[in-house]
Amino acid sequence: MNKCKALRVVPVLAAIAAAGRTPTAQAQTAVETPAAEAPAVVPAPAPVPAAAPPAPTPKPAAAPTIAVPAPDPVIAAVAMGAGTRWEFSLYGFAELNAMRDSTQSYGAAANNAMLARPATYAATFGRTQFTGNNSQLGVRLAAPQFGLLKAGGQAELDFFGVQPTDVTEANAFTQPSVRMRLFLMRLETPFVDLLAGQYHDLFGWGGAGFYPNTVAFLGVPGQLYHRNPQLRASRVFGAPELRLETALAAVRPAQRNSDLPDGQAGVRLSSSRWSGVAAQGFGQPTVAPAALGLSGVARRFAVAEFLTVPGAPKVAYGWGLAANLFLPLIGFGSGAAPTLAGPTDLGNTLSLTAEFSAGSGISDLYTQLTGGALFPTLPNPGSLVPPPLYRPDIDSGIVTFDGNGNLSPIKWRAYVVGLQYHLPVAAGRLWTAITYARLKSTNLAQLTPNASRGGVFVSADYFDGNVFFSLTPAVQIAVSYQTTHQIFGDAPLGGQSAHGWTPSWLDWLPEGGKKVARPLFPEDGAAQTRNHRAEIALKMFF
Repeated sequence: MNKCKALRVVPVLAAIAAAGRTPTAQAQTAVETPAAEAPAVVPAPAPVPAAAPPAPTPKPAAAPTIAVPAPDPVIAAVAMGAGTRWEFSLYGFAELNAMRDSTQSYGAAANNAMLARPATYAATFGRTQFTGNNSQLGVRLAAPQFGLLKAGGQAELDFFGVQPTDVTEANAFTQPSVRMRLFLMRLETPFVDLLAGQYHDLFGWGGAGFYPNTVAFLGVPGQLYHRNPQLRASRVFGAPELRLETALAAVRPAQRNSDLPDGQAGVRLSSSRWSGVAAQGFGQPTVAPAALGLSGVARRFAVAEFLTVPGAPKVAYGWGLAANLFLPLIGFGSGAAPTLAGPTDLGNTLSLTAEFSAGSGISDLYTQLTGGALFPTLPNPGSLVPPPLYRPDIDSGIVTFDGNGNLSPIKWRAYVVGLQYHLPVAAGRLWTAITYARLKSTNLAQLTPNASRGGVFVSADYFDGNVFFSLTPAVQIAVSYQTTHQIFGDAPLGGQSAHGWTPSWLDWLPEGGKKVARPLFPEDGAAQTRNHRAEIALKMFF
């Protein structure tokens, strides 16, 4: 059989030699493959006559020239762009929080909820809760670039959705409702960037790096923390070393019957020449530039007249101003800003976050803040049964009616200050953080009837201390102590404090066109409650 194969190969070699060509790689392979077997002796082949040269092929006639227009620059840019595939990334975390409170005032999230009145059952006994409801799942999408336009989107969910009124305690924690946190699209253009959908409010520059570092669920008392459907336009000027961002937004109104969207505006200045470590809430530490944000909100209210059968609406206007700061006190110094890829050692860094806010008719922009404010009851001189009922067409706590039947927005002002320090051990994976906040209303007690003032709180103080440790780049554990102190509306508004007090900028309250000093510690003899919370939390990011 080997002899037959050799006989078939020899004429091929002879033909190639006669044509003066070397074998191709395929021919060599075809020849070398059987060469692995034992060689066979064959007689010399007969000479093969040279092949006649092929007849020349006539050239085809030249095709007529057709003018092709230049390609459309947009289509050409798409063809030369990043491709036609969508980019998709999944993110989120699984979280467990276990907390013990000294009162029965709070659910899993404390926020700005009212504490139980002193000497009540709920203010006397504590409660313990475990929850995984703060776990989150999100997705980011990026569409193929079209010319100079870049489109993308984001969706984010957690499990703090609205529960049925008859939900059991077990179902509230083990079968929670899904909540839409974020759901938006972005469009980047060379001139302006657009955002449409539900996102953090521009007022307070939510989601822009100014949140305090704490285990407590955001927002803490006095912190602007809210998300709203909105249409936002923004523009960034400058380079990362010094960048200015300006933004305008039309936002879902606090009252749909106001017939106008809220208007929000802001400017944000940042510089990567001085960078530090920032962790937002119970998030992962990141390297962030020093930044200052200023923002404002304007809104209109048109509430049904305070009558059983309303006539024309009562109109009032709300406003708010906010200043936010992120300042590395011990940072990475000047020069090129470090990234998360380097340096990997975040130890011995200290950062400050601060927020000041003030406004009228803005309580809904602080998480769960109403102060206990309600609308007054209608007069019932005829002792009707049932009594006449007023049905407001706006959420509680934003506005109310005064004794003259005028619509009055409720005023609040607050500040929140936080520090976070990464210890020079374990490459900075061990760190501590503290937060202090103060919140105060300057007119809620005056707008509340005397008999109902015990049902509202007019000021609150909050403090927390936290210790964090990153077990791995994806897993964090933390312990936290949090305390909240509230003073109710039936507290005395003046008088000397036994603590000895000095008026501060927050405690000068306008009254009748004059500024009147209020006690820094008005709790002397006042109705007040304090809650203490101890919490441990574990979190895995993906």
